Amino acid sequence: MKIALDVFGGDNAPLSNIKGAFAYLENCNDSAAELILVGDEGQIKTHLDSLALDSSKITIVHTTKIVEMNERSSRIFREKPDSSLVKSVQLVKDGEAQAVLSAGNTGALLASSLFLIGKIPGIRRPAFAPFIPTNKGGFILCDAGANADSKPQHLVQFALMAGAYMEHLENRPNPRVALLNIGLEENKGNELTTNAYAMLQDHVMNFIGNIESRYIMEGKADVVICDGFTGNIVLKLTEGVIAHLMDWIQDGVQAHETEKDASSIYQPVFNDIKNTLDHEEHGATPLLGINGVVMKCHGSSTARGIKNSLLAAQKTVQENLIENIADRLSRHTDIFEDSAKVSETNQV
Repeated sequence: MKIALDVFGGDNAPLSNIKGAFAYLENCNDSAAELILVGDEGQIKTHLDSLALDSSKITIVHTTKIVEMNERSSRIFREKPDSSLVKSVQLVKDGEAQAVLSAGNTGALLASSLFLIGKIPGIRRPAFAPFIPTNKGGFILCDAGANADSKPQHLVQFALMAGAYMEHLENRPNPRVALLNIGLEENKGNELTTNAYAMLQDHVMNFIGNIESRYIMEGKADVVICDGFTGNIVLKLTEGVIAHLMDWIQDGVQAHETEKDASSIYQPVFNDIKNTLDHEEHGATPLLGINGVVMKCHGSSTARGIKNSLLAAQKTVQENLIENIADRLSRHTDIFEDSAKVSETNQV
């Protein structure tokens, strides 16, 4: 198996990405695993030499450009075909890699994947579906930012894809699917949610109804469905609140560190919670709906995050997630037909 890594994507590139790549090779338990490091060959080799790393399972594909985080994404695949991000996606299209991982520009990764690899037949909109850990086991939020506007048919496809992904990720058969809304009643919400509710009832086996945002962390649903605008706000608010609480708790523990008995109790609990909620522990999320394994990890990922994201990419390939999603969606061709009439504008 070969995975293409966008070495120059992310806030800590390229050094953290290179360190994470080798940490993956040391921990993947697959003797056939190989990595394609995509980026400036001179810089990559300089880091390899300075770290004295064994590069026998590494191939370098040279590129001359970098996609910056603040660049407009819609035309990157045309304007910067020789960038590390676009070339990494191209390797999957050409069959030279079985998966691609990037910590770089999310919009550029989405646009390049759509243009170069394309969508699973019948899919109208791809979606981001991050796993959000909780003390109840965690849930998948879908869509978390790929589509600012969605139609009811899109939400049904999101639910079917995210359900297959949850079975793959956490081995939870027949996951419970809920629709994010402002109330629990069937008639609550706007035109999108009320229309989607009826369609979800018809097409999703274990649809449990609406869920309010205050309950999503309580383990009531395995998959939470929403449009990408709402989902991205929920995701970033959740990340911000968790980070704030972790700092707050840490400050409190340190304030009482002279109380040895109390500190010895609180610190291990705090560390366990911090590790559970750490996005780097869970790695990257696939771009659901793309007809190939395209993995996106957090832009601030360190070497540990890159390592775990590569492990997630390996698992996604080995367990045939793309084929499983396609098979599940093939049973709902009427949703495809309805969706085909919907414009594919407003993707971000």
